[in-house]
Amino acid sequence: MEDQSQTATPLEPQLRELIAHFDLLYRRLLQARPLAAASEVAASRPESRTIMILGSKGTTIMSELARASNLALSTATNTVDKLVGKELVERTRVDEDRRIVQVGLSEKGKRFYEAFLECQFAMGRTMLEALSPGEREIFLELMAKMTQPAGAATEAELAHSA
Repeated sequence: MEDQSQTATPLEPQLRELIAHFDLLYRRLLQARPLAAASEVAASRPESRTIMILGSKGTTIMSELARASNLALSTATNTVDKLVGKELVERTRVDEDRRIVQVGLSEKGKRFYEAFLECQFAMGRTMLEALSPGEREIFLELMAKMTQPAGAATEAELAHSA
């Protein structure tokens, strides 16, 4: 029986190579990224994530938005305050219970969401077009394996990773 410690490739050089590939890929994706998403208004990463959650979920109550974004309610409220100021999100109160606040994308927010999705698809297309159909299948299988630590990624995590 062969000693695996002698035949295994050292992890350190592979880590360096992986990081170098990620760095190069990141720079290429930034170059290929359409400017449409940033043309109308600038949004921070937490603000963009909130927009993506609201775009996929639709109008929701603040506590659910906080839960979906994995933020404290006060932090989610602060983020929504900024987005309301940028006219990307609108707040409404439920007629049956005025204590309940719903938040949803404004028309401007919907345009931002659509532009952001277009940007994501363009970047994904840039990545996948370099691969053959068979390589794409292998790549996606490997990505699924790498993004599923101890437990499988939930659909919500996949849908809301922005």
